[in-house]
Amino acid sequence: MTREDKVIYTDGDKVTVTDSIFHVRKQDYKLDGIIKHGMYVMRPSRLPAIFLVLIGLVMMAAGFAGWIPTGRFQDIYIAGTAISPNTLALGIGGLIALIGVITIGLMRDRYAVRIATAEGERNVVVSSRKEYIAQIVDALTISHYRPTTPMATLDAS
Repeated sequence: MTREDKVIYTDGDKVTVTDSIFHVRKQDYKLDGIIKHGMYVMRPSRLPAIFLVLIGLVMMAAGFAGWIPTGRFQDIYIAGTAISPNTLALGIGGLIALIGVITIGLMRDRYAVRIATAEGERNVVVSSRKEYIAQIVDALTISHYRPTTPMATLDAS
């Protein structure tokens, strides 16, 4: 950054947007070199958690329906109480399904400032806070389309 650069946005630490440079950590990007920019939503893969829920539900159904033959497996004794294999499958299946549901509930989208340069596209700032990323994208938009020379005043005569 030069002394003539006007700061459009800074988070006070890692990100600064001026009228000519986009500075992220130790990397500088000239605004002239940025072809396009925007907010990118990074959605987590929920497939493993859905798989856990399905396995848990199948185990619960097997335990509830009594599909596990009692003659093949012995009862398990915990603190002097006999637990049948079907009851055990019901309990473990419920626990696995609960873990899957909690995992799905804890998954959050992440947001990124994505820029495209001659070198390709990259996510330069990633955060779980959408407002933070939106502020940076807005500052890039303002600085990217800001005129570099002052506009001439019109003569009223």
